Amino acid sequence: MNFSTFKRWVFWTHLFAGLLASIVVFIMAFTGVLLTYERQFKELSEMAYAQTIDIEKSVISTDQVVSLLREKHPDEAHIFVRWVNSEGAAIPAWAGEHSYLIHPYTGEILREREGVVEEAFHVITDLHRYLLMEGDYQLIGKTITAYSNLIFIFLLLSGVIIWLPKHLSKKSLKQQMWLRQKYTNKQHRRRHWHFVFGMWSLPFLLVIGTTATLFYFEWANKALYGMYGEQVPAREKKAMPETLDADVVSYHTLFNKAQQHANEHGYQSWYSMWMEIGKSEGVARFYIDKSIGHRQELAYSLYFDTRSGDITRTLYKEDWPKGSQAWGTSRFLHTGEYFGFIGQTIAGLVSLLCCILVYTGTLLGVKRLLSLRKQHQKT
Repeated sequence: MNFSTFKRWVFWTHLFAGLLASIVVFIMAFTGVLLTYERQFKELSEMAYAQTIDIEKSVISTDQVVSLLREKHPDEAHIFVRWVNSEGAAIPAWAGEHSYLIHPYTGEILREREGVVEEAFHVITDLHRYLLMEGDYQLIGKTITAYSNLIFIFLLLSGVIIWLPKHLSKKSLKQQMWLRQKYTNKQHRRRHWHFVFGMWSLPFLLVIGTTATLFYFEWANKALYGMYGEQVPAREKKAMPETLDADVVSYHTLFNKAQQHANEHGYQSWYSMWMEIGKSEGVARFYIDKSIGHRQELAYSLYFDTRSGDITRTLYKEDWPKGSQAWGTSRFLHTGEYFGFIGQTIAGLVSLLCCILVYTGTLLGVKRLLSLRKQHQKT
């Protein structure tokens, strides 16, 4: 089989695979665009509840926040309190699945449950992952998106083969890599846009597509961890404590100690600090983050013994096993957050280009099939 014949087979496989997965790939790409600045919009939603700084009043303590949550949910010991390093910022807090925004000076509940912005992003995320399927059907939605993502990776790789000009030269590459001022017709424009946008977005879309396999397939995780000679960590389902009776030291004392530790270890400019209690008996975990987007290189965890107030463990990303470090990196490469705001922007832009690729590819494919049908009818 010569290369031209092979290329023809690749073309037809590419065409039918593209038409098969076009709707789902478009949905994933379009929702990817909408999710580009998810963290920033959620943060803005909470900032809308910021209070005017009152120098005559002191900010409520971590213990007061925990007491308020325990009063509302006495049977829920798993608690998160998030402090934002900005005066007047509302205090996000969770008791299990129950979420609140709390007035920083009075302890008043400013918002119960998630806001409109957060709920909207939940819907977009469910569409992105499960096609809005719920309950027993959620697995079906996840399976469809999983295999559509594999088809998407094939389309990217096969597209390179189709793109290759007969004779590689500076002139041919320039023609295939840059948009033109004039086109002979709509079909010519769509085909050229498909090639140009596809090649410029190819490396970024490959990263997005390949990292997505980790969310769907066990074999992808085994391959990643296997590169470092490790096994995929087993998910432990241990029972969480039902009470906080083992906690003796004041939570605000622990918060102050966490602040001091952050100041002494180059995290004076932390953006947010999460306290988690009730997951393990006698343990409080503080997650200290310099970034708005949970960039793991800019954050670390600090563990306290709530009976003595001693620090029992610090955990930076470099302390994780190599496989887990790679998984964490892959997770945030998928959304672009690994490179912060610029990375998010690039991920959003290439997701938008992917929508254009689906649009142009679908029209080109349908047009090609209709032309074949007309030719067949004539014969």
